[in-house]
Amino acid sequence: MRVNKGRLRLRLAAALAPALLFMTACGQANVSPERAATGTAPASANGSASIAASASQFAWIGEPSAGSAPWVRAIQQAHQSVDYNVYLLTDDNIANALKQAAARGVAVRVIVDSHPYDFPDAVSKELAMFRGSKVQVKTWSPSARSYNHAKYLVVDEHLAIVGSANATYSALDGGANLEDNVEVDGGAIPANLSALFQADWSGRPRPSLPPALIVSPGSAAALAEQIRQPGPVMMAEEELYDAPDVMAAMEAKGRQLELLLPSSIDSEEMANARALAAHGVQVRLLASPYVHAKLIVGTEAAFVGSENISANSLDDNREVGLVVTQPLVRAEAQAWFAQYWQKAKPLASASGTSGSSGGTSSSAGGSYPYLSLGISESEARAKWGPPSSISSTTYHGKPETVWVYPNGARLYFQDGRLVHVSR
Repeated sequence: MRVNKGRLRLRLAAALAPALLFMTACGQANVSPERAATGTAPASANGSASIAASASQFAWIGEPSAGSAPWVRAIQQAHQSVDYNVYLLTDDNIANALKQAAARGVAVRVIVDSHPYDFPDAVSKELAMFRGSKVQVKTWSPSARSYNHAKYLVVDEHLAIVGSANATYSALDGGANLEDNVEVDGGAIPANLSALFQADWSGRPRPSLPPALIVSPGSAAALAEQIRQPGPVMMAEEELYDAPDVMAAMEAKGRQLELLLPSSIDSEEMANARALAAHGVQVRLLASPYVHAKLIVGTEAAFVGSENISANSLDDNREVGLVVTQPLVRAEAQAWFAQYWQKAKPLASASGTSGSSGGTSSSAGGSYPYLSLGISESEARAKWGPPSSISSTTYHGKPETVWVYPNGARLYFQDGRLVHVSR
């Protein structure tokens, strides 16, 4: 899923298809038990509180547990319009709700990524899902070398859900992923998101947006500012690649930062995690659920969104995140984080489980020791043995060979050299 220079692999499984543009319009729950009304937050040193989303109500939606229900309910409430921008859409519950809304006369538009990495058949399946319905679907990416990785839903320009969750079974009802999302009811944010959707739908430049919406390309400085909010900060992140501004802010936080990562991080991410730990950052690795979240929460604000810590995500992709200062949402986000923080292993004790130097991982398929990026195919074969299957794909226009092993791990080679390990 990833390589040097903030490579966005997105930890999915399949090939990078050419960019394409296509439209069709044919024949205990982790949801907040009460909605939090917007209040006026005190001024702060770094201005986090001053950019709180101006909205009437917020609701925290954490996965696993909430499932697809919050999205389905929101779509069922629609009277005039539903706009949904999501990297992947394969969940039957959400797809059916969208089709039913369109059938009753609601204008339903969906944007999905035009070439989701490691899912060569995703686009054709998504288009087939809505064929014969009145749902309008557009496949779009900012460029052939970037992704439409946003995940936000807007209903009647009044209700919105923003966060990390794709519309997939693993993200929602399957309970396989750790995801963070917030529902916004009323105020300016849903209308702002609708304007962003319209711009991407029409191929127009991004509109002016309030600071509460952190949007890529160009989100690194705003994310770093969230990390710099006073006091302790919690972060749950899927990726940890080269994003200098964000990494510098994390290093500066030191022991006041708790960083939760998936146990499947690769060797580059492991090196970055150790560098942060050397600055005092508390790092833990979680094996299950898989950490797909992108959360930053502290004493002043909570950020939820689609942005990963990688140059590709922050500088090139379409990503959308939201800053919320409402105390109840922050408290729920912190409680959600703490629950999984307690289940995770500290970085030091987790060495040897995922990409750690000299470590090995074992499975029914055998032992898989640490592999350094840049080694040859013959060197990888000598350490891991022959793969169970070999396929080919492309990444940013470059051909890659993919070796798949019995434990589910994948090795990616370019020009005969290892460029990525996905465990």
